[in-house]
Amino acid sequence: MNPVTEKIKMVCAGKNIPAEELAANAGLTVEQIELIFNSEKIPSLSSLIKISRALGVRLGTFLDDNENMG
Repeated sequence: MNPVTEKIKMVCAGKNIPAEELAANAGLTVEQIELIFNSEKIPSLSSLIKISRALGVRLGTFLDDNENMG
């Protein structure tokens, strides 16, 4: 699994946000989120921005090398 996907899933788990809710809040389809969660698709920068806003975290949360989430 790629590190960006792992971090997205960790934030969702920590905030108890299912894929369906993330998709609705980010303006993405459930299918897009599931492809990302299953590591079948690497999210574009545009999608990452939408996901970070939907989760209320800064974009760097997914891109930083350190493990500090949030």
